[in-house]
Amino acid sequence: MLNIKELKHSYDGQTLISYPDWNVDAGNHAIILGNSGSGKTTLLHLIGGLMPPKEGFLEVAGENLSTKSNAKLDRFRGENIGIVFQKPHLVRSLSVKENLTLSQYLGQKKIDAKRADEVLFHLGIQELANRKVHQISQGQAQRVSIARAVINSPKLLLADEPTASLDDENCKRVIDLLKNQAEETGATLIVATHDHRVKNEFKNQLAL
Repeated sequence: MLNIKELKHSYDGQTLISYPDWNVDAGNHAIILGNSGSGKTTLLHLIGGLMPPKEGFLEVAGENLSTKSNAKLDRFRGENIGIVFQKPHLVRSLSVKENLTLSQYLGQKKIDAKRADEVLFHLGIQELANRKVHQISQGQAQRVSIARAVINSPKLLLADEPTASLDDENCKRVIDLLKNQAEETGATLIVATHDHRVKNEFKNQLAL
């Protein structure tokens, strides 16, 4: 699923970040660990096709992302990758369910309201379907963010610091939700975090 070799990136020609070579098999769960500023979010964005790397080889789901244009990266991401960002970035003017069907549209998938209902049910938030984003709590918004990431049954599910602001009980709950949703869709799961509480939840680890 993921193959990284001699990967490097920099912003505006500043300090070059070099990443260790790393492999993650399809269907596996893995974690990227590192302190703030170590480059873990940047690596997650590279893997997610949000930007091209400066140097090196990056293969995701059999595709070499190192050579793709921004337009091709956008299309590849929409078809293959679901991302849970640090902040939900939901569209406030839309309902919870409309946020999910918007993701289907942007991912060039068929609008499937039944699929949206099923995902909300599995995450225990089906009663929120018709609520506007400003009418739900932060914890509920996080679940909606996970629902949006898995709605298109991605091959790869990425989560950036999903437990950073949570207590121990909710930390475990969110990691279990991510794992369960990845297994439901057959996706590979990669979590980037500085939260060492979740370290033992993953056998495949990359420390930065």
